[in-house]
Amino acid sequence: MDPRHSKDEAQRHLDTYAATWGEDLALRIYTSRLLGADPSLVLHGGGNTSVKSTAVDLLGDRVDVLFIKGSGWDLATIEPRGFPACRLAPLQRACELEAMTDEQMVALLRGQMLDPASPTPSVEALLHAILPAKFVDHTHADAVLSVIDQPGSAEVVREIYGDDALFVPYVMPGFALARRVAEIVRARLAQGALPSLMILDKHGVFTWGDTAEQSYARMIDAVTRAERYIVERSAIVSHPTVAADPDVRAAIGPVVRGALARASGRPWVCTLRTGLALLAFCARDDLARVSQIGCATPDHVIRTKARPLVIDCHDVTDTARFRATVEHAIATYAAEYHEYFRRSCAARGVVRDELDPFPRVLLLPGVGALCVGGSRAEAEIVADVYEHTASVIEAAEALGGYQPVPELDLFDMEYWSLEQAKLKLGAGHKGPLDRRIALITGAASGIGRGTAAAFLAAGAHVVLADRDEESLEKAAAELGGRHRGRCMKVACDVRSEASVNRAFAQSAAHFGGIDVVVSNAGRAFSGSLHTSEGHEALCASLELNLLGHQNVARAAARVLLAQGSGGAILFNASKSAFNQGPDFGPYGVAKAALVSLMRQYAVDLGPQGIRANAVNADRIRTALFGAGLLEARARARNVSVDDYFRDNLLRRETTAADVAQAFLYLATAEATTGCVVTVDGGNAAAFPR
Repeated sequence: MDPRHSKDEAQRHLDTYAATWGEDLALRIYTSRLLGADPSLVLHGGGNTSVKSTAVDLLGDRVDVLFIKGSGWDLATIEPRGFPACRLAPLQRACELEAMTDEQMVALLRGQMLDPASPTPSVEALLHAILPAKFVDHTHADAVLSVIDQPGSAEVVREIYGDDALFVPYVMPGFALARRVAEIVRARLAQGALPSLMILDKHGVFTWGDTAEQSYARMIDAVTRAERYIVERSAIVSHPTVAADPDVRAAIGPVVRGALARASGRPWVCTLRTGLALLAFCARDDLARVSQIGCATPDHVIRTKARPLVIDCHDVTDTARFRATVEHAIATYAAEYHEYFRRSCAARGVVRDELDPFPRVLLLPGVGALCVGGSRAEAEIVADVYEHTASVIEAAEALGGYQPVPELDLFDMEYWSLEQAKLKLGAGHKGPLDRRIALITGAASGIGRGTAAAFLAAGAHVVLADRDEESLEKAAAELGGRHRGRCMKVACDVRSEASVNRAFAQSAAHFGGIDVVVSNAGRAFSGSLHTSEGHEALCASLELNLLGHQNVARAAARVLLAQGSGGAILFNASKSAFNQGPDFGPYGVAKAALVSLMRQYAVDLGPQGIRANAVNADRIRTALFGAGLLEARARARNVSVDDYFRDNLLRRETTAADVAQAFLYLATAEATTGCVVTVDGGNAAAFPR
């Protein structure tokens, strides 16, 4: 492992933070970010760092403190406020106590914070406090886990590090670990000098030093020595891999996602990892054994559960058969989880509220790993963690055997309230479309873009589909920037069945499926039907404003039926479906047919729980009225342009945001299908009948 410490970058952090936060914390931030930027060291909030320094309390007194990473913060992006300052002496004295409950430890940590508004200090704050060094680093480095997640790990550590490392048999993090380390440190100091490296069996590695650079360099050296040992002592067997067909990858998500939704009663968002290393892991002959042994470090259990679910996916093309396979596998996994929970509670003599029993990682030989979460971001975290878990398993097995902490220790961590609190920190506000996935056509502008913004604000993951790729890029950049991870774009011309099918396949491969489709793309066509120009306009309008919606609805139905968990297909119709305007037949006829199309889908798909509804909007300022059409429609009504938009019963202009709210309502209206919602300010001639 190459060190990446830079004097120039260290100085830049000093220039940025030292004046306000002090030099110690400025340098602590820099090397913490170096560690956090390397996923082979820490992942998504894992690991922790600290520095012992001084700070001014609320009375104006300068006191000795421990700046320790706050719970929920990520080392890769940590800021000064992510390091709460705690009075150092009380934390060190706490390790002299015989016992301390989790609640007492948290109360102590929060009670010693200089700023009560700071985040809760890391659960390993006491351990950092008793280590006699200014800067302390802790990671879950893949290479180190690979050499300690096996039988005889103490001997392996001695072989690699000799007397340069303290070895601590596994103890659950928190007060018990801090007290155990305090005993070991005192004993070692009584014998002489203390090493600057500590290996926590089945858990991770600590290093420390007088400077941030020194502690960081020692961490890199410790990991490098483990890496060299792995290279010298093992021969990782390469398993032949062939990437799965894109159609296979797209077909898996909806079936798995639907089965999980039916089993759990709530939707899930997926990500599919198909990297060569993961494919090789899934191709192991002993996958069913090695994948079920446990997590590489106990900290990961809250992300991935103790074990993944392995599914034979050779029958993906036979949807019914594959669904039955998946449903049976999930039911078996849940039953086994119930038994694990019952068994562990009995063994520990505790009473706990059982967490959900459903897998977060599904291993699909020949395809990869499908990882699930309450959001795309959660699913990505699960996937990142499991990719590194697979790497650790491969290396440990090649060394002699993968043996992480046993089941009961994983149970302790999974049901530790202090670990579960980390997940709650990132949960955030839940909207009405939380965990749902929506695809919107014509999403680059106008009503489509407004609907996308409304759906994202309501918590949905949104696929922006449009044929105007330049506008689509701009919309995705703006909306995706505000809702990172929940927005993707696909080029799509709804007039092409192949283009629509590709868009849905890309969406299913990216998010795992679709819950709501807003078929919005369209264009206004005008002309008298009895003229040649009007007839040509009618043919073009039917192709886009009717058959384009049919292409979208058919593709949506395939995904929704594969999921088998309901959903909604929503159409952007028009008041012209009920109240035609002069010389506007090409548009009105197609929109009237679209309302009929919607009703037919409601009738045909209702028994499968799939709802079909439409919004009839009128006179919305969008690109629909380009090329002089707006002025022509205003003249046809004998009003000015502004009066044209306000010519309704409410005498107010209707906006794209108004239409978006109607689509949002229909997306959540579980008992409504075959319905037309008017959003036109009131037009008696266009009342649905």
